[in-house]
Amino acid sequence: MAELIEKKQLNNIATWMIPIKETNLPSVLKGVFFMDGNPLPDTCITMYNLEWDIENRTLLLPIFAPLQWTFHDSIAGWILLRSIQWLKVSYKIQFEDETLQQAQITPILLGIPISKSIVSFTMSQDKNSLNGDIWHRKNVWLGGLSRAGEYTLRRVVDKDGCYTPAFNDMLTRVQNECLVIADYRCSSQHC
Repeated sequence: MAELIEKKQLNNIATWMIPIKETNLPSVLKGVFFMDGNPLPDTCITMYNLEWDIENRTLLLPIFAPLQWTFHDSIAGWILLRSIQWLKVSYKIQFEDETLQQAQITPILLGIPISKSIVSFTMSQDKNSLNGDIWHRKNVWLGGLSRAGEYTLRRVVDKDGCYTPAFNDMLTRVQNECLVIADYRCSSQHC
């Protein structure tokens, strides 16, 4: 059975894209992040509710999990969301060292990691934002033939559930209504 899709509002994202269970996620990765400049029809992500592998400095982020990712409420957004569900797309985020400033992101489709010779995704903290509020997402396709799809991750909800200065800027640049994979862990009254 396919997961249900719900429509949500980005202007109250701090009330529904929240931690449901306590994990050992580092504070630089907590909160909700806006994919500023992303050419694809998706807007926000969270790394909440995922187990952080302390020893390997790794996080497995299933894009198809409930309330992990938001998609545009458009035909393109629906197509991307359903494709991600069908392919069970996840990202393995592996940090280089304990500073958590640089990471390699490996896309995984149907349980199969995609080789860095095909696509190399990276994520690095902005040098002026060592608290994790700003990350640069870089992409290298087919060994450098293209750098398409690069963007900046901006924290719009902090670890305490408060909106950051980037939140209002995000709302002026995106459609408020979005699509998410439904959360079966809670009742509709609380989500």
